Amino acid sequence: MHYPVLEIDLEKLRHNTEIELEFFHRHGIEIMGVNKVFNGIAETAAAVVRGGMKVVAESITANLKKLKDLPCEKALLRSPGLSEIEDVVRYADISLVSEIGTIEALSKEAVRQNRVHKILLMIDMGDIREGIWFEETEEIETAVKAVLELPGLALYGLGTNYGCYGTVLATEKNARDFVELARSLERKYSFRFPYLSGGNCSSYHLVEKGILPKEINHLRIGAQHIYGIEYVEGRYLDGYCHSGKEIEKYTSDAYILKAEIIELRRKPTVPVGELGMDSFMRTKTFSDRGVRKQAILSFGLQEVPCESIHPVDEDILVLGQTSNHTIIDVEDAEREYRLGDIVDFEVDYTALMLLCNSGIDKIFINQK
Repeated sequence: MHYPVLEIDLEKLRHNTEIELEFFHRHGIEIMGVNKVFNGIAETAAAVVRGGMKVVAESITANLKKLKDLPCEKALLRSPGLSEIEDVVRYADISLVSEIGTIEALSKEAVRQNRVHKILLMIDMGDIREGIWFEETEEIETAVKAVLELPGLALYGLGTNYGCYGTVLATEKNARDFVELARSLERKYSFRFPYLSGGNCSSYHLVEKGILPKEINHLRIGAQHIYGIEYVEGRYLDGYCHSGKEIEKYTSDAYILKAEIIELRRKPTVPVGELGMDSFMRTKTFSDRGVRKQAILSFGLQEVPCESIHPVDEDILVLGQTSNHTIIDVEDAEREYRLGDIVDFEVDYTALMLLCNSGIDKIFINQK
């Protein structure tokens, strides 16, 4: 095996999905499972389907093609570009849409392919990313009418989003405002939205506190089953599923970056010579800690920044990186590291995203 590699524990991912779905289903909420951090890896999508997920979402159309044989519905987690409408209809059952022109293009292509494409119409309740602005009533009504009347389309639901760009928190007030908007549209056109999709994992705390309006019956979630974390009042916390009197813990260590030691030497901790800038035009300062045992690992900033990874061996200190090298201090480690040894790192969400989009190999364990 060549290193570095990203090790993904598929059973832990399945386990988290099962816990997540049990919790939300008890509250009458369906979940669209977001797979985008994995960049279309079919194995991870299959793991969440084994955990009970009925819809898997990606944000890149080409990644949906990788999942075409997966036994579930697939969703494009953003509005399609007009240049990709044909593939969106072919590989996605559902897409998030906010433009009339896109709705019309999807209708024409769905008719051509003899398919029915489902639309989750997006409303911007204040986060200033995607969606028709909530105060633009006439445009919202026009979009709803178009989806209801144009051939080849079905209205999957009304959706909104919080926290991804504008950092707007999901609150009881904006959730109730969203529900009232949906109900006014239903009264005007004499129909009922199958789903009111009230955001992402940032809405979890509203569910747990019992203050999410019962009319919201759908969320689009990734981080909770991927990492077992919840998002509360603007920050991520360790995730627990509160089930009656028992509390079941999600697992958060399903992803390990494994890198090989390619050099191991004792060196000064301060460079010798006149200092300038590194290859990324940064100046640096160094603390003189004497001569220490340092190891160089076979990855660098090109793959993932060291700020987003953490050594499993807590005696290791990460010193820094260049584009293709990561330098660590192993002087205080109980383990006697040698040339060719493998060093393990836990990775955060940013690191997982970058590693899944990088060229490093991925290996899957506990694959069933």
